Amino acid sequence: MATPTPIRLEDITSDWLTEVLCAEGTISADARIDSIERTDLGDGEGFVGDIARLRLAYSVGTGPDTIIAKVPTAVELNRATGKSLGVYQREVRAYDTLLTNADVPRPVVYAAIYEATGDEEAFLEQMIKAERLPLFLLRALLRKVQTDADVPPCILLLEDLDEAEMGDQVAGCNPVRAAIALGVLARFHASGWGDACPPLRHWFTNGDIVPRLFHAQYRNNRRSFERFAAERLSEHGMAHVRAIRKTGLARISRLHNGTPRTILHGDFRLDNLFFAPDGSLAAIIDWQTVNRGPGVLDVAYFIAGSLPPDTPEAVIDGLLRGYHDTLVTAGVGDYTFERLVADYEEGLLLLLHRMSGLDQLEFGDDRGVALMDSWFQRFDARLQRVRL
Repeated sequence: MATPTPIRLEDITSDWLTEVLCAEGTISADARIDSIERTDLGDGEGFVGDIARLRLAYSVGTGPDTIIAKVPTAVELNRATGKSLGVYQREVRAYDTLLTNADVPRPVVYAAIYEATGDEEAFLEQMIKAERLPLFLLRALLRKVQTDADVPPCILLLEDLDEAEMGDQVAGCNPVRAAIALGVLARFHASGWGDACPPLRHWFTNGDIVPRLFHAQYRNNRRSFERFAAERLSEHGMAHVRAIRKTGLARISRLHNGTPRTILHGDFRLDNLFFAPDGSLAAIIDWQTVNRGPGVLDVAYFIAGSLPPDTPEAVIDGLLRGYHDTLVTAGVGDYTFERLVADYEEGLLLLLHRMSGLDQLEFGDDRGVALMDSWFQRFDARLQRVRL
């Protein structure tokens, strides 16, 4: 492509956009975008990406009136965290490879560009080899890796879902909306369940590929995370947080090895869901953390971040039952409801271990802080059923 790929939202020009949309067949070869009006879409929504709505004016031809552009975040701390997790290449490959034939609602993709350096696969291999290092060296390695914010050009151009209602994780949702979302999630999980799960790739890995590295990250962040959590969790919740010191590493392998794998969204929460006027789920966005693992992790993550704290556990069990019924209807026959419930509780504790990585992100404006506060309050309520 003659015109360099933009690195920042403000670098997107009419000439580049015309060129890439023509090349992708979104607009005709003789079409011409004359001007772009950009509206940035807020802090506290995308922690590792910057997002904007682009309103397009054409001097020749026609095409989408608006599109959504997404690039790696300008916040260096968050961008370094995103790079260390491989989220930028992963989301592009999810849209242009993994999900092309998947039975899951998602936005139309106008362009998905990641200019690979060729080092990505080698980096993963180095991280796998590093698993053999003593824990103190792993912790030092992670500190170094998480300061590298040099990301190659990467951009997504997606359908603008402005006619749909975006979920709001700060506001949360009621059990009816939660059941709709979990039904779609169950059908998606069933489509990639067990042997049907797509093969491993360096950008599509098992969620437990480097368990000791995950635990090293927890150890690096433990004290600050415990201080953060202590201001938001009950004593029961904090007892589980403290227990991670001894149980965290074993829990990663136990859940992943004992449960059938499927395609996990990895960040299945209300802010990444769009609902149609009839209440159905219109699209799921933000595929930066897609991976292979137990479907119950997406389920626990969604429930713990979405339902009001005073939601009765009987309602939670009903949502789990609905998810399981949909799995069975879609052809999953090797996973009992009793096993799902046990894995859900185990999944809550594993997610608590992973939440220690929040220390590596800046939350942006007041909404980002409010999101974290409400998330921890809801998560704490769901932890009450889990025995110490």
